[in-house]
Amino acid sequence: MKKHFIVIIFLFFGGSWSVMAQPNGAQPKLIVNIVVDQMKQDYLFRFWNLYGEEGFKKMVNEGYNFANCQYSYFPTYTAAGHACIGTGTTPSVNGIVGNDWYENNSGEKMYCVSDKSVQSVGTETASGQMSPRNLLSSTIGDELRLATNNRSKVFGISLKDRGAILPPGHLANAAYWLDPNEGNFISSTYYMSELPSWVKDFNKKNLVDKYLNQTWKTSVSVKTLEKYTEADNSPYENIPKGISSPVFPYQLKELRKDNGDKSLIMNTPFGNSLLMDFTEALLKNEKLGKMKDKGDAPDLLYVSFSSTDYIGHFFGIRSVEIADTYVRLDKEIASLINLLENQLGKDDFVIVLTADHAAADNPKYLASKKMGTDFFDNNIVKTQLRAYLEKKFGQDLIDGYKNSQIYLNKDAIHALNLNEESVKEEIIDFMKFQPGVQKVFSSKLLSDGSITDDILKYYSKGYNPLRCGDVFILLQPGWLDMSWSQSGTTHGSVYAYDKHVPLLFYGKGIPIGKSYDIVSPSHIAPTLSAMIGISPPNGCTTPPLINYFGK
Repeated sequence: MKKHFIVIIFLFFGGSWSVMAQPNGAQPKLIVNIVVDQMKQDYLFRFWNLYGEEGFKKMVNEGYNFANCQYSYFPTYTAAGHACIGTGTTPSVNGIVGNDWYENNSGEKMYCVSDKSVQSVGTETASGQMSPRNLLSSTIGDELRLATNNRSKVFGISLKDRGAILPPGHLANAAYWLDPNEGNFISSTYYMSELPSWVKDFNKKNLVDKYLNQTWKTSVSVKTLEKYTEADNSPYENIPKGISSPVFPYQLKELRKDNGDKSLIMNTPFGNSLLMDFTEALLKNEKLGKMKDKGDAPDLLYVSFSSTDYIGHFFGIRSVEIADTYVRLDKEIASLINLLENQLGKDDFVIVLTADHAAADNPKYLASKKMGTDFFDNNIVKTQLRAYLEKKFGQDLIDGYKNSQIYLNKDAIHALNLNEESVKEEIIDFMKFQPGVQKVFSSKLLSDGSITDDILKYYSKGYNPLRCGDVFILLQPGWLDMSWSQSGTTHGSVYAYDKHVPLLFYGKGIPIGKSYDIVSPSHIAPTLSAMIGISPPNGCTTPPLINYFGK
């Protein structure tokens, strides 16, 4: 039976369009947006029989499942996904065009959250010199803080700095992330001058050592997990240093010395457990959702689980390791739901769960299944194309190659009195017939406003002229750039395997339902804004789902 989503929101608000105008208790006290780094939508159902009843299954069975949620832009990278979730718009507007890029005005290479004007808090290293200043549009967290005159609290936490910083935005009370070398949660002077006492106390527990002094065994038998994966010893996985094959169990205490010491936590499911420990401490000490003396101001928390991404990259999407990681993450999700129900009450919070991107199969694995995929040799760009241009024009005209984009040396082109578009055409002609290349095109196509090609529409939404390259290379489906290890996997393309992610709503006022129509994680921010009656982020280009017909 179809239900109009307006009815859903109407019931959510007790019959009002604006929660902010309602008496206390008419809206959720807390919104928690979970981001699972590198989660394919099909993980929900590929591993369904391995999950318990109180985690992913509970959100699916008792919440609203948008089963066809897809990112609408290139590139599908971590920073871009987290920024999209918080801002309700794409890189063309929010400016986060990748994890890093070249600034076209200066030629400087820029990391997405790098900020040398701030100092680290909680560490002597440079790991804390980060902030959201590169984000060009506001987030729902910013709008919530403005709408409530800072009565609402907004936080972002993750093992990754970009996962913690970008979703909550510029006005967050704080963002916390892990210093991988020291194993402590840190922040920056953008937010505070020193860590709160509760964070210091948490770090003193030295939980990283506790987790890494144990053995990573599978939570169910390897034989059971292999029903959903390739064999435990697969040729398409990377192998941790110090051992001869990637098989369970992993003696983490012994692996530490050759695999980054404390940073090894990132490559185990216990990184997610550590983040869950920190989440519990934050909820308790910051009293999130405790709305006394705050009127009708809800709080907002972003929790981004990063270990799924590290494990997926290293072992691949068909590995026993990734299956066990998701079985364990399911238990962490269940713990979080249970914690919120006990601390706030079952009807006083909303959880949204999504991912920043998905991931591809390993091309060699697909080739073994008689599918014509392989790795693209990026030396064609880095060496052969440069040599071709030097022979053609007497000078190398490439400044850099990043995110499958070629950045041109504009000064050299102008000094040689060359036509920029003619140089681009030479590059296109050279690259378009190279093995694995699907399409090569100029940035000019992305800014002229007359795009009809479906693929180019994705690139247009990811194109920001201040930060993007001049020539774009799209590989054929299933191909990966060999700059990544030829074991494991990566992501970033506009194909379904990289952009199709889960989107689950669960909690106060959320009905049971499911839809297969296309939505995007960019719908999250405007939908939550509508739920709590505030303005959407200032760059938001996506409508809320209040007018959506669920099934």
